[in-house]
Amino acid sequence: MLEPGVIPQKEPRLRVGIVLPEDDQQEIQIEFPSDNSFIMEVDGALADPQPGAQLVLRVAEKGIQIKDSPFVKAEKIVFKQVRGEHGLGVHPVITGRSFHWKKYIMVHLPDKVEITRHKDTLLVVNELNLETYLMCVATSEMGSECPTALIEAQTIVARSWMLANVEQKHISLGIDVCNDDCCQRYQGLNNLTDHSQEGANKTRGKVLLYDGKMVDARYSKACGGVMERFENLWFGDPLPYMKNLKDMPETENAPDLTVEENAREWILGNPEAFCSEAYIPPGDLKKYLGSVDEESRYFRWTVTITNKELTENMNDKLGLHIKAVKDIYPIQRGGSGRMILMGNKVVNQRGEDEELKIKSDYEARRILHKKFLYSSAIVVEKKKIRKDIPGEFILHGAGWGHGAGMCQIGALGMALAGYSAEEILKHYYPGVELTSIYS
Repeated sequence: MLEPGVIPQKEPRLRVGIVLPEDDQQEIQIEFPSDNSFIMEVDGALADPQPGAQLVLRVAEKGIQIKDSPFVKAEKIVFKQVRGEHGLGVHPVITGRSFHWKKYIMVHLPDKVEITRHKDTLLVVNELNLETYLMCVATSEMGSECPTALIEAQTIVARSWMLANVEQKHISLGIDVCNDDCCQRYQGLNNLTDHSQEGANKTRGKVLLYDGKMVDARYSKACGGVMERFENLWFGDPLPYMKNLKDMPETENAPDLTVEENAREWILGNPEAFCSEAYIPPGDLKKYLGSVDEESRYFRWTVTITNKELTENMNDKLGLHIKAVKDIYPIQRGGSGRMILMGNKVVNQRGEDEELKIKSDYEARRILHKKFLYSSAIVVEKKKIRKDIPGEFILHGAGWGHGAGMCQIGALGMALAGYSAEEILKHYYPGVELTSIYS
């Protein structure tokens, strides 16, 4: 596993969680490639699966049961790739875990796959070299038809974030990262193309450094026109390369979106940012997105939610017993227009008006929609008001995701406009140095 703060001098190996305990999966299906490229070990003993064979693994009373196999109570099952280019099929695997785009897919995993029991669920881990992982991340996060400059920039950002290794969200499971959007989107060899392999090979070992340290290169799908500051989202110390910057050419100055009048005008407007339709026509965007991304508007969008839906979601997510929501409003906005402190006027269990304060962009998005709202940079419109209680709320929003660091759709817009990978990276992470740490 990776060590925090250590810059490797050679390519490291990673452990990536594919199926996690929180997925609560008691069963998984394995499909072997037809080229006899994988061997199988059951508790260290070599098994001999047939090419193209399918296995069903289940949580048993003590260990893992392989359906229709003499190995009834295995503690650990390992699949190792010994030849070939095809991955081991594993399904069902969640993508969009806890988000509105949640789906179940089959993934094809290279190198080494390890399956163990974690309490009453299965844990599936893919161990592989970093550069192989990055080839897959580039076209899991975005589509394989993206311009070369975007693929290269995405690969360098993903490598830098991985090696910075700051959050270590899943270290208790003995893994470096998970396969999904809470870390980085990794769908094995599913979307691997010559283009993404070339992007990884051309940028091999290249990372972003700031003051000699690895850049914590976080990124999101669409900033909405202005990038957010690190400390407004994760409440850590400010990062000098993660600021409020307008996602436009250098000549443009960012408006102060912490001022409510400016934020409303900005969110309800249609400025010509790199992530806007001025750079990427809406009809063209879908072909550049990742395979599990929704065909939607990412720069400006509108969502309608009923009072009943919102009340039920707030009660569920916050463990409350409110009767209705009267209003949603920003108390404090960040420089991208996202709400970092949101106010909610509600009718409590006693029938009295009460103010709930929700701190953080993440929490605001979590409680405003059952399937997680796209962004907290919103302007709220109240409709069907009876006795001071709206029947529904119309949320007009800007951006998709937290908005800090590289804006993936903005980087796409830059690449389509002819900017190089290095120009893209230095636009989204000002002051960084692009360097090679291993070959």
